[in-house]
Amino acid sequence: MKFNQIFNKNLILFLFLFVLSFYSVDLWKLFPQEQKSPETKIESPTPAEEGIIDWIKKGGSTMIYLGIIGSLIIGFSMERYFFFKKSEVKTKNYFNHFENLINSDFSIFENFILNDKNLISRVIRNGLLHKNKDIDFIEKQIETHSLIELGKLEKGLNLLSNLGNLAPLIGFFGTVVGMRHSFIQFTIKAAPTAKDLAAGVEEALITTQAGLLIAIPTYLIYNLFLLWIDTITVELERCVNLFLLKIRERKYGHQS
Repeated sequence: MKFNQIFNKNLILFLFLFVLSFYSVDLWKLFPQEQKSPETKIESPTPAEEGIIDWIKKGGSTMIYLGIIGSLIIGFSMERYFFFKKSEVKTKNYFNHFENLINSDFSIFENFILNDKNLISRVIRNGLLHKNKDIDFIEKQIETHSLIELGKLEKGLNLLSNLGNLAPLIGFFGTVVGMRHSFIQFTIKAAPTAKDLAAGVEEALITTQAGLLIAIPTYLIYNLFLLWIDTITVELERCVNLFLLKIRERKYGHQS
């Protein structure tokens, strides 16, 4: 569980560093450089020296659509992250605390559940409020509200997955556009040179690269959110089972 705990606390930093690792851009090259001597010949930047702006321009108009998709993915990922934090989905040491309270003093446990904002406590609370009713009814109340709470966490994650799948498809569309720009040189010039064809080929490769650079971290982000939800689900089930067991014991003694 240590990985999940680190992930829950440092998701934004982790995602930022992961995405940044895909973009091997020397940011210092975007700032003014030291003036070269007059006798030094000024040449166009090589691929290793080009900045992110040059890279985007060479990708053509398809980069606009990829930029929109990338922005949506970043915005939605941030919205989901802050929603998870707002929903109080912490699981670290929760079950241990839950178990200690319910096994020691039930009145203290009740007070804790009624006032705690954690997602698991909110689900258990709906069963606790009906503790004097039939066990099946209590279990049904908990099941219903757990589905509601987990559904809120899962809301829209399919959109994130679909955007991640769409990015490489648009990148491949840009590949076709770039190759067309290369072949159209044969209709413009009788004998186009390799330099004439290179711009279109480069555009094709850049858009493919951009699509994959968007899709790969999106796939990771999507699966990390699913991992987070799975962790919450497991802890919720453990707490619910223990709670129902204690309710049965209070109602019927120690019989199962």
